[in-house]
Amino acid sequence: MSNGYRTLSQHLNDLKKENFSLKLRIYFLEERIQQKYEESSEDVYRTVSRTAFLSDTSMNGNEC
Repeated sequence: MSNGYRTLSQHLNDLKKENFSLKLRIYFLEERIQQKYEESSEDVYRTVSRTAFLSDTSMNGNEC
């Protein structure tokens, strides 16, 4: 096994672990949001999406 392949393989494994960690973090954050608002998951996603959209537009100077 060449050193370059080993480095790429290790980097890929690190990225896979980070991706899994981030997915897990998102899952638990969504669970916490769901418990906080006690609404259906569809409403929570809509609320989070709307909040993110409003945040993005206000940062870009496009006030609604």
